[in-house]
Amino acid sequence: MVYAYKSLPAIAMRFRLRIIICTFIGALYFLYLLYSEVGYLVWQSEYFIYLSASIILANIVGFVIHFADEKLNQWLSWRTHAMSRLCMGIINHLLLSLLIITGGAYLFFGFYFNDFNFEKLIVSHSIPMIKLTIVAAIASLIYSIIYFALHSYSQYAVVHVDAAKNKRKQLQLQFEALKSQLSPHYLFNCLNTISSLVYKDAVLAEDFIRRLAQTYQYILTNNKRKFVLLEEEVEFVKSYNYLLQVRFQNNLQLEINLPPNVMDSKIPPLTLQMLVENAVKHNVIDKNKKLSIYISAIDNTDIRITNTKTETPAQVNSFHVGLENIKRRYEYFTTKQIVVENDTKFTVKLPVIKNEQAKSA
Repeated sequence: MVYAYKSLPAIAMRFRLRIIICTFIGALYFLYLLYSEVGYLVWQSEYFIYLSASIILANIVGFVIHFADEKLNQWLSWRTHAMSRLCMGIINHLLLSLLIITGGAYLFFGFYFNDFNFEKLIVSHSIPMIKLTIVAAIASLIYSIIYFALHSYSQYAVVHVDAAKNKRKQLQLQFEALKSQLSPHYLFNCLNTISSLVYKDAVLAEDFIRRLAQTYQYILTNNKRKFVLLEEEVEFVKSYNYLLQVRFQNNLQLEINLPPNVMDSKIPPLTLQMLVENAVKHNVIDKNKKLSIYISAIDNTDIRITNTKTETPAQVNSFHVGLENIKRRYEYFTTKQIVVENDTKFTVKLPVIKNEQAKSA
């Protein structure tokens, strides 16, 4: 209801504008025919009926063509069939203009002279009718070209606006993914690990800090990219897994088994890492509750990330914000849906993004 209320003033304005334009064109038609017949422009009272008829006919033609274009737009889209739509529009405008003008002129002269003899009408008013037909045909052609130009510009603007909106949404989703990786909770755990290692194993502490720096370098380098190679993401997950292994040791197992022919496919950055992190965050991990995570491929069409389930930590809710972020980012690259299976194991299936899909995104 709000939308309809807001659109009423715009509809009324377009309606009035159409009447003004059609009235102006009808007046021009009359003046052209008058000047071409008598050779000068001098107003006489008897011309009023001709002027009125010309304006009424022009308005009828304008509104009929408008509604015909609305129906034609539903049948033949400008976006997908631009040239076919232009040709059909020209033919449509010409036929409607000629039919309405010829029929209107016949009715007008029939009522005005009280004579509905069509042959007599053609003979007595053949020259004005020919002139009117030519002018109507030219006007229809000009209208079709202008209509085509306006629709082309409108589609061009819509495409660019949609592209800007999509880019903004993508950046927002990537920012949310980056923010989740830079969370104070994650940093707190890493710093605690480093603190415990400094006195126990200085070499391991140094290696841990270097791997931590590498993971953050990857995050900061790729957070603005739409996608990365799956091979790059896998290498990053291996570095991230090293940090997890230091924290959980043998209580966490990550196995990656991906065929070489999918390693050059595309994937939104941080996707695999977020799924691994979700598995760690939503399960208790200790020597009695070990967690296993498997990353594999299904027929080279899907990447499957599966983790076993232990026990959900009491302080962690299960809103799956990271999973929702991944779903929304994948919508920009493929129409295939991400599949989530939550049974004895938790599985997420990601569709493989081919190179041509990534280029068109």
